Amino acid sequence: MSVTPEIGSQAEPGAAGHNLRQVFPDGEIFVVSDDAELNRYAAGLGMRALPLEDASGLPDDANVVLLLRARLVSRDLRRLFRRMRVLLVPIASFDPSLAVAEYTLRLVRATDYTAACEWNRYWARSISEQPGPLVFEGNGTDLTCSFADRLSADAWLDPHIGPGKWVSVASFCEFSITAPSSSDWRGAFDIDGTAVASGLLVARDARVRPEGDERIRRAARLREEIVARAPIELRLADGVLASVTAGGVDYTGAVIDVTNPGYAGHTLELGLGTNMNLLPLVDWELNSQLNEGAGTLHLGFGEGMTGAHMDFVVAECGHRFQEGGAGAPR
Repeated sequence: MSVTPEIGSQAEPGAAGHNLRQVFPDGEIFVVSDDAELNRYAAGLGMRALPLEDASGLPDDANVVLLLRARLVSRDLRRLFRRMRVLLVPIASFDPSLAVAEYTLRLVRATDYTAACEWNRYWARSISEQPGPLVFEGNGTDLTCSFADRLSADAWLDPHIGPGKWVSVASFCEFSITAPSSSDWRGAFDIDGTAVASGLLVARDARVRPEGDERIRRAARLREEIVARAPIELRLADGVLASVTAGGVDYTGAVIDVTNPGYAGHTLELGLGTNMNLLPLVDWELNSQLNEGAGTLHLGFGEGMTGAHMDFVVAECGHRFQEGGAGAPR
């Protein structure tokens, strides 16, 4: 029998009008942005907004929601906030337009961080303990995922951020399993089967190279075309993207090209969504990182440096382990 997690109702914001108190239970919360328009929007939502150039005046243990609309993460930025509690929201890595930035901030406020961390703990426990492959099925999806004996994953297991900690919002909202290296595509997992995706995201890494930047620009245009024809149907064999179609159009070659053809369509990331309470609020036409964890899973191709990182988000399906299985959180 398929395990169908209970998505639950939309998280109810606390007295302050948002759920960020789950992350920063004590002290004032500062929204710091590198963009004046986004700061004005945050202030209009009743948040304490500061321009990035004034962040050096914050106390060492300040609670900071860092919204980067105009720049990517750098060593200088990390140094500036090295003693603070930081929730990083890398908007420029996806779509820096003001409409998407405002949408992203709204979803950051609505995210149920406590529930997301419960899901992260569930996946960490279940994947380490279950003896059989993980199967996703339902709503047109039928995928079987087999894992290596030793895995590493990026996920935040407790909603609180301590002093000196810098945590990306993605670490709350997804349990991300990635290939060990560019030369070991199958060292973490293998995936076979079909999936139906509702959304598609394009991202760049802070270490993007010139050839990657050109591919990412083409990928952004390709994403718009594919999403407009959604749902998106994917077929994978031995972890390799065998086909991508939407609205009867085959986009397989185009996706492999913009994610760097050197990877030959190998799946580099299996992301397990842990922010599914947001699903009723998601607009799949927008290229926002907060869309990524709102679906049950996403499949990532490319690494954002030599080509686009593209995530195909499967919004709703059930899951089970072929042999046994712990209960999903409710």
